[in-house]
Amino acid sequence: MSPALPAPAAREPGQAVPALVIAGALALRLWHLGARSLWTDEGSTWTAASSPLAALVRRCIERDASPPLYYLLTSLALKLGTSEAWLRSVSALASVGLVWLAYRLARLCAGRREAALAAALAALSPYQLMYAQEARTYTLVAFLAVAALYLFVRAVLLDRPRAWLPYAVVSALALYTQSIALLGVGVQAALVVLTAPGRRRLRPWLLAQLAIGLLYLPWLLVELRHAAHLGQSHWYIATPDGHGVFQVLRSVFLSPLSLVSPPPGSQVPGLGSWLPRPLAHGALALAVVVPLAAGLAGARGRGTRPLMLLAMAAGLFLPLAAVLAAAVRVPLWLPRYFVLLSPMLCVLLARGIGTLRPAALAGAWAALLLAVAAYGCLRYERDFTKEPWRAVTARIAAAAPAGRSAVLVPFDVDPFAYYVARQRAPVVAIEVSHPEVPFASHFTARQLDQLEAAARARTAGYDEVWVLVRSPNSPQRREVARRAERAASSGRVLVARERWDSYGGPLRLARFRRAGSAPAAR
Repeated sequence: MSPALPAPAAREPGQAVPALVIAGALALRLWHLGARSLWTDEGSTWTAASSPLAALVRRCIERDASPPLYYLLTSLALKLGTSEAWLRSVSALASVGLVWLAYRLARLCAGRREAALAAALAALSPYQLMYAQEARTYTLVAFLAVAALYLFVRAVLLDRPRAWLPYAVVSALALYTQSIALLGVGVQAALVVLTAPGRRRLRPWLLAQLAIGLLYLPWLLVELRHAAHLGQSHWYIATPDGHGVFQVLRSVFLSPLSLVSPPPGSQVPGLGSWLPRPLAHGALALAVVVPLAAGLAGARGRGTRPLMLLAMAAGLFLPLAAVLAAAVRVPLWLPRYFVLLSPMLCVLLARGIGTLRPAALAGAWAALLLAVAAYGCLRYERDFTKEPWRAVTARIAAAAPAGRSAVLVPFDVDPFAYYVARQRAPVVAIEVSHPEVPFASHFTARQLDQLEAAARARTAGYDEVWVLVRSPNSPQRREVARRAERAASSGRVLVARERWDSYGGPLRLARFRRAGSAPAAR
């Protein structure tokens, strides 16, 4: 009689879930990736990424507050296609990477089931989805900064020597993407000082910072120059008031769009349609606060799991506190600077739900949070619109007389140039700006006269001149817009004004035509 075969080991629940969650995250981020028009800053990404290497680097030095890595990667994507989807593909893939990191971070302090829940919350986060479908640096720097934190935890807090080399390389890459990666370095410094394992490995961590600094040295001098002009490049950000603080916290912890009160014209009802608004706000807050508080409670005590939860808490709250404190002097308080916080939040939420008893309550709370996140994604899909540069460009192309029309665009010609370049017979696009004021923050009277004279001279030979202005949200920009219209009206009369609204802000269009010229469209 042959001996009985041993029974197969029981599989831990949720073992196959991470791959499905990541596949779902990828599908969600690719869905309608190119459906929305580029907005203004995405046009700047296209201009940089489609430039030769020397021009790309020069633009980052002179006109852009970001290092070149994101634009270099996007330039590779543009070799495969020039659509909006390809332009945003780096961000979409980086966001999927953040979902994977949420799982890996959760596995440091929880089982597979809770880690899969953390990944699912990250995958369905409307905050993550919004920036995954935007051709800007924020999702990539978030992925690299969170990856650096994960490797830091392994190298410093868990004493895994093999993590040191990838930690240094990934940290340097994060700095080459966006300077907000320094927020992650601040979190690491706090953990080194405040934890016993961190203090024991202070010296190797400092040596790693030296190596990172040497890797980053070629761009460090440029970054120091940018820091001297940080206020100019962020002139449009106000010192945060109560409403501004609430908007950022709502974006990070819940959704960048209100889930209670939909915008005008929305076909998706808000929660305020079913519940009194104060009650709806309170229910949403409790849905997050209860499991978050339970997750934070696990950071007390000794051992590996509390230490990992402490690292997650530091990674979530310290960047918020640091930027809020700095925003009193340097304007930085915007939702997009905190995309890196989502994985730590999802880990704490998943761990907190895992501690709820009975198990049925934990399951119901997990379903509630996933449902709220899915509803936020639906609201993003239906209600969020970017500045309609695509539609406005098509309108001008259809109506402007061929060869006799030019368009003046104060400051932000890049998205218009992107769509004009795809026209069969493109109109002439002229940026109204001044080379001495790269961030369009403050102009002298001489500079205003010069940019107006340049606009008038460059449009002198055209019968029809259009002026396309993104919402001029400062007195300086309103004056430049007025000067652009004055240049366009030289020898011409105003024949039409149009306004194109979006969630991202309006575009204003004015059309001037020389008396006696034929208005026939192409």
